[in-house]
Amino acid sequence: MYVWVSTVLVAVLVARSTTDAACPFGHGESGAELKKGGIPCPHDLPSPAVAAASPLLRNKVDVTDKGCTCSSSCGPTLNEGKDKCDWCWTADGCGRSSLGGRHWDFCVYPAMVEYQAQTHTQKMAQLWAKVTDPKVVGKSVPPKSIAVAAAKMLTESMVTTFEDQWDVFPKGRERVIHVQGVACQINLAVSPSSPFTGIFGPGNQTGIIRLGSATSLEGLGGGIFPGYGIKFLRSGVHSADWVGLRATGPGGSWDFFNSTFSNHVAPAAFLVKTGKFQQASGCITMVGLSDAASLTQAGEKVAKPVFPFELRLRPTGKASFPDKQLSNDDLLKDLAAIPAGTELVEVYAYASPNDKFANKETAVGTITTTGSCHQSLFVDTTLFFQHQRMEVDFATAPEWITQYNEHAPDAACTASAGPVSKWQCVPSPSV
Repeated sequence: MYVWVSTVLVAVLVARSTTDAACPFGHGESGAELKKGGIPCPHDLPSPAVAAASPLLRNKVDVTDKGCTCSSSCGPTLNEGKDKCDWCWTADGCGRSSLGGRHWDFCVYPAMVEYQAQTHTQKMAQLWAKVTDPKVVGKSVPPKSIAVAAAKMLTESMVTTFEDQWDVFPKGRERVIHVQGVACQINLAVSPSSPFTGIFGPGNQTGIIRLGSATSLEGLGGGIFPGYGIKFLRSGVHSADWVGLRATGPGGSWDFFNSTFSNHVAPAAFLVKTGKFQQASGCITMVGLSDAASLTQAGEKVAKPVFPFELRLRPTGKASFPDKQLSNDDLLKDLAAIPAGTELVEVYAYASPNDKFANKETAVGTITTTGSCHQSLFVDTTLFFQHQRMEVDFATAPEWITQYNEHAPDAACTASAGPVSKWQCVPSPSV
């Protein structure tokens, strides 16, 4: 813990000394980053040839809130409470004025219209071709230590995790936790008796699951903290994404599929103490599911969405590993060896907070792999899983607020309807 605290303090001091002096929020102008040379904005348009070759890279929209072109990289700075927002210096006097006559604006990551307009099968084919490209498949990025991850977290916007509407990260952004992973194509076979809608409605939905440890296993002595990100591409609209972790938290077993996964899990205590998660939501122990229930995989809007309060992914035992200490490479190889046709987990749900505290589960379906699983640099560096604020679910099902607060008031989760704008840098477009 001492090493972690020291590293974080050094990171804060370095970040303040190198960014605050040139920040547009009232700390003066040094122009230091201009001397270093500008970095293209993460969402600058690609060349026409590249855009024509890959609809995934097309983004013919404004690059900032006011439609400006960035002349620097997008990212937050540690000052004036603006460390939660991605912003960039802008060209041609566009945007908001700053001391010294320079201009800046907030970066935005709205829908890639041409890419999203495709069918879910077309988008899946494009993403999976990126996952399995011979130049990147079978490879993983280096792991990050807990200290490095915590320090890096201070200089990235958590808000972007909820506001980026792409299936890929903005250029220049990187994972801070869950750094290494393995991706598998999956089928979610939803029971005909499911009371839910959209992706959770009866039938078969195809998607991608990314499996990995929340933190590096090097030097870890108490078991792993396994988690997943899940993505269901949808025709003509944005993807349905959510994430989950081992419901019992970190430690306890080295078997990745030892116990149930949930989308309601508190982050590690030391990460909570950084305050970064709280900049994006007032309920940092949960991610919402209402968006996944609001549109079918065919892109059809559901008139009256019905969605779970919590999802429980219970391993079937058909994918399991020995409970023995692993290296990062060991874990990745084990996950990549999961064969096609493996029933990974049975999916259950608590339909409401009342059902959760009564331990009343509803059967949803089964997730099965439909092909080989892969390590891939694309999966680690580029594939993005958008998080949904739990406030959206509470606003859609306001009766949950009273139910939750009556059963389990929690300092890490204030059950409220928001407004979501409280945690946004700029208003989000309707989706």
